[in-house]
Amino acid sequence: MSAMIFDTEPLSGVPDIRSGARALLLWDDGTRTAVYGRTVFGRDPSRIAGTDAVVLRDETLTLSRTHFELVPQEPGGLVVIDRASMNGVVVTRGTDRVPVVPGVQTVLRSGDRLDLGDRWLVIEVMR
Repeated sequence: MSAMIFDTEPLSGVPDIRSGARALLLWDDGTRTAVYGRTVFGRDPSRIAGTDAVVLRDETLTLSRTHFELVPQEPGGLVVIDRASMNGVVVTRGTDRVPVVPGVQTVLRSGDRLDLGDRWLVIEVMR
C-alpha cells in the first residue's frame, strides 16, 4: 500500500510585498502574494529563465504542476494564461464566469476572481 503525501506547507518562493508590485493576489486562505513580473504558479511549476515561480499548497491535488501564469503588461495591465492545466482557470467578473482558453492571454481587472481547481484568488492590479 502506498501512502499519499500532501503539501501542507505555506506558499514557497513568494516574493515579499514591497514597492514595485504589479499586482497583489488575495488567496482563499487569507495569504497575500505580490507579482513583480512574469510569474508561473502551480504545485511544482516549471522554472523558466526570467520568470518567478510560486509553489502553491494543494491538499486535494486539483492544481496542475504548472497551472497558470500571470504577465504584467504596460501600462499597468495584467493578463492570465492557463498553462494547459487539468482543471482549468475561470475568471469571475461580477456575475460573469469566463473560462480561460489554454495558451491564450486573458486581460484581468482589479476585483477579478480566478478559480483554479479547489483554490481561488482575487486580483488587485496596481496602476
